[in-house]
Order: sequence, then C-alpha cells, then structure tokens
Amino acid sequence: MTEDSDDFGQLDDSALISMRAQMREELERLPPTSPAHAALSAQYEKSTREIDDRARKAWSAAKLGAAPMDNVP
Repeated sequence: MTEDSDDFGQLDDSALISMRAQMREELERLPPTSPAHAALSAQYEKSTREIDDRARKAWSAAKLGAAPMDNVP
C-alpha cells in the first residue's frame, strides 16, 4: 500500500473489505518482526478505524430513524 492509497474513505464498502482481506493474507505471510509487517499492521489499523467509523455512522443513522447510509464515508 502506498501513501496515496491509504485514504480508505475513498473506497466503497466492498473495496475496503476486499483490501482488508488482502492485507490480512499478507500479514500472515510476513515475518511478525519484519518492518514490512509493522508498516502493514499500521495500515490495517487505519482500515479498522474506517470500518468502525462507517459502522458508527450507520448505527447512529438507523437509531435516529434516518435512511441507510450506503457507502457514505
């Protein structure tokens, strides 16, 4: 993942979930003590925060009776 591609807010839900799956596969392959593993772990954590933010927004909207927020960053 490059610096330009770490803005997970630009991805739709499907692309974000697919990217996370690829990241998990790569994390399993890399040695845990490698610098590449540490860097990818940091990116994975950023993607987790994006997922959490989207879920929080969708849950809040649903709780307030608003329309579903499909793919809203």
